Amino acid sequence: MIHGGAQSRIVSILQQASPFASELRALRRHADDAFARATIEGAAHALADPANPLRLNFFATAIRILFEHTMDRYGPESEVMNASWYVCERDNKKPTRWQRVRFAIQGGLSDSFVTGQLGVDIDPLRNRLLTVVNELSKHVHGRAETIIADLAEQDVVVTRMAAAMIDFLDAIYDCRKAILEPLVDKLDEASVDALLSETIQSVDELATHHSLEEVEVNEIRVAKISADTITYEVQGSVGVVLQWGSNSDVRRGDGAEIPQSFPFECVFELPIDDPWNLRRAEPRFGVDTSSWGRPNSRVTSRQIGQSIGRRASSGHNKSCT
Repeated sequence: MIHGGAQSRIVSILQQASPFASELRALRRHADDAFARATIEGAAHALADPANPLRLNFFATAIRILFEHTMDRYGPESEVMNASWYVCERDNKKPTRWQRVRFAIQGGLSDSFVTGQLGVDIDPLRNRLLTVVNELSKHVHGRAETIIADLAEQDVVVTRMAAAMIDFLDAIYDCRKAILEPLVDKLDEASVDALLSETIQSVDELATHHSLEEVEVNEIRVAKISADTITYEVQGSVGVVLQWGSNSDVRRGDGAEIPQSFPFECVFELPIDDPWNLRRAEPRFGVDTSSWGRPNSRVTSRQIGQSIGRRASSGHNKSCT
């Protein structure tokens, strides 16, 4: 999450980096961690300084760092080499750059599944992206004869670099979106069923009894596509009623019931060759109750005591009327 001050600073930088604000926003749309956002902010700073003779070089450095960071996250060499489609093409036995890009987009999914079932074609990206990556390297390791001083020429190169990087990040997103779409409703239902079918141990430890009142799903996503599995993650919140004492205690005013909400996460892992068959997944879920009892949590032990006291007082009043 980006706080207000940081957001205002970024907006200001994007305005200074005009006419590339739209490209930078497109990059930020896929920046899902702090480091990726920092690289894009660095790229924006570079573009916002037209008086800097190394403006293009600094921009290229930021985008090259973003590319390598994305490759490390989505296309690690060890994972690529375990994919069923991997074929060694280099003497050093390491994956080629394109093989890592391909894995970053589709993981261990077969080409026939990606193109035929998902409708995602990554081949048009190949030459353009690899050409731009080589160009990034040239400007990262600038020499006197490779420095481009003319702003108009710089902007042409910036446009080409940004477009290729955006297309790469779009492909990663599009592949995951296409995989997820047929399963959204089923994952929603399966996560609710998993929470309803078993005792939530972390909640059960908080009180004598508890009841699960509602499950709200907030986000469903593809968490990871590895060489041999695909992992879906469902996040949301559970509404529970915590009860101290028996039902009779509660009726007499010697017990208490307090509603509370906790975040949950439910994970489904499926084999890469059968990524839509939820019957092959054993859901793993966890409910985070770490906020319970903290000074800034919504309910404290003091409030529990007050609740019992109020209920006791209310019970006595009723018996006297």
